[in-house]
Amino acid sequence: MQNIAAEKKQARELEQERIYEQTAVRLNKDLFARLPVVEPTSYMKAKGITPQKGVYTDGEGLETIIPAIDAKGKQWTVQYVHPDGTKRFAKDSRKEGCFHAIGGLDALAKAPVLVIGEGYATASSLSQVLGYSTVAAFDSGNVSCVARDLHEKFPDKAVVIAGDDDRHLEMTLGYNPGRKKAEEAAKAVGGISVFPVFEHGEQTYPSELDRVTPEQYRNKTISDQQAAALEKMKQFTDFNDLSEKSVLGKDGLLRQVSSAIDEAIEKKNSHARENQKEFDKQ
Repeated sequence: MQNIAAEKKQARELEQERIYEQTAVRLNKDLFARLPVVEPTSYMKAKGITPQKGVYTDGEGLETIIPAIDAKGKQWTVQYVHPDGTKRFAKDSRKEGCFHAIGGLDALAKAPVLVIGEGYATASSLSQVLGYSTVAAFDSGNVSCVARDLHEKFPDKAVVIAGDDDRHLEMTLGYNPGRKKAEEAAKAVGGISVFPVFEHGEQTYPSELDRVTPEQYRNKTISDQQAAALEKMKQFTDFNDLSEKSVLGKDGLLRQVSSAIDEAIEKKNSHARENQKEFDKQ
């Protein structure tokens, strides 16, 4: 029975790989019919980001079409972002371990450090301020896989995980997925995790209101004031929000992330020195 179960599992995996391959071929062909983004799409305007190489749109310039590749450079999927900001991935496509490097994989190879964020807007804002390619892993659950694959591809680069700080979810769900996954990813590759720090009052929950619990949120027993406070917190979670919505702006982003980059480089250099000492002893 165990052998039969193993055979069935292997057959399902092989079939899934076949579907992924077919979808990848279809998406690559489809991309030839798309247009490189020249003028900012509605989504880009809303996020305050400028068009970058490697991103496409449709004939009407409505959708933002973001290819996603693996560490070998093979495209597996595409993220479609509608003008209202809603997102979806191509049906029957592989997303795990796939990412978008701002400016392309060659540009990422020239970057002095690997800076990995969740969404495309975050990665784009980071790239615009830092002046070199950064990475969008698309969601918190994919960050660790992307970080490990890119760390293996570029072992000499320090790694910084520019995570989301989902404080509103910590109150409504009981945990902070953006922070948790970013910290796990940084630990897995010996890197540094950094999270946006906003001006006082922008992301903090009002002290005069009763704290929201996950149970209250599930049961919909929170007040209008509590709901409004959570909605405001939701607007301040990532580095794109810091750049475009916070009074700290791009200067705040550059200051906070640059500090983390310096720390990551020093950590990697220190580790290299320790390894050299151990090698010399031998």
